Amino acid sequence: MSANVVRMSNALRTQFFFLGVLIGGWSTRIPEVKTALKLNDATLGRSLMGATAGILISSQVIGYLMREFGAKKTFYVGALTFPVGYLCIAFAPNAYFIFLGITLFCLGYTFLDNPMTMITQELEKIADRKFLSGFHAYWCMGTLTAAFFGSFLIGRVPYPIHLSGLALLSFIVLTLSGRTLEAKESGGEKKEKVDFPWFGKSTGIIWAIGFGMLCANSAEFGATDWSALFLRDVLAITGQFYVGAYMAFEIGMITSRLLGDKYIHTYGPEKVIKTCGFVGSVMWLATMVLGVEISHGNKVIAYVVILLGYLIAGLGVGPIYPALITVVGRLSGVETSVAFARCGLIALVGFAVVPGLIGYISDLSSLNIAMLLPITLLGIGGYMSRVTRSPRVMAQ
Repeated sequence: MSANVVRMSNALRTQFFFLGVLIGGWSTRIPEVKTALKLNDATLGRSLMGATAGILISSQVIGYLMREFGAKKTFYVGALTFPVGYLCIAFAPNAYFIFLGITLFCLGYTFLDNPMTMITQELEKIADRKFLSGFHAYWCMGTLTAAFFGSFLIGRVPYPIHLSGLALLSFIVLTLSGRTLEAKESGGEKKEKVDFPWFGKSTGIIWAIGFGMLCANSAEFGATDWSALFLRDVLAITGQFYVGAYMAFEIGMITSRLLGDKYIHTYGPEKVIKTCGFVGSVMWLATMVLGVEISHGNKVIAYVVILLGYLIAGLGVGPIYPALITVVGRLSGVETSVAFARCGLIALVGFAVVPGLIGYISDLSSLNIAMLLPITLLGIGGYMSRVTRSPRVMAQ
């Protein structure tokens, strides 16, 4: 492996890690934000819908930025926008500023994730090996690290100071590491715009893969954004312990993503997606139901059962998104960058809409019922393994 590939892969690992840090740092402080601003589940859900606005805006500009300015400059826009959104959340006086912060947060995430993923795919071609699932494992390590240290800060350090510190640190690291992306620029030449319709005979496979990614994202962010609130509000777990489900989920994600490249190569994307989706969904549901039932008699055992369920859910969710990206790379008849951009945009709906929708459902019924949404979508994600059978997907 050349020195340039090693340098690039190390930089990308760092960037994925700090992307995870920003996701994990905010998610673990959601219960405190909700309490401080006196938000109910529906209001919190509406605030989380700021991600939808971020998706709509990014869908209109990400292609232009990548085409006109390239990966490096687009990455730098994200490195600035993401932390600004974080600061809006940290010092928000009401739900409207939370909405604005999450909008900027999601915009920045897209501007970082898209260039990083495209560069990773190019790196895989150069090195003739898989990196993406392993890099996503570093993303999970970042979220776990943020959750681990964040749990010690609960009740000790106010969340505005914590979140603003993470924003500043991540901005510095992402900006400095972004210099490595220079090697992948196209020498200043602008690419021609590629017209590929959203609807038509040739687009069905794009929608199917994108929906599978959406299901994986929905399960992931439905689990992480509401895990602490579930333990606090349903099982009455207090203090640092309500971060436990989040950490268990991320440990599962890290484990399965570190092993994901090997399993995808050995067993193929279809078996990995199907097994992870079906088993993860069923076991997550079973442990949630059992945990809630026994919580009335023994809260400690219930806590352990819930954590086990989130661990298994993380193991299930982890490889699905990277496996589907592998499928995108094998599509014939469409430029890979265009296919990934469309699938990724569809997938981000899961990140943008489902966590907010859980809040609405919870307010109308209960959080127990609302959590059936990400659990069900994980199972549907397993069913979407069928996309690998399409004649459009080339064998490898």
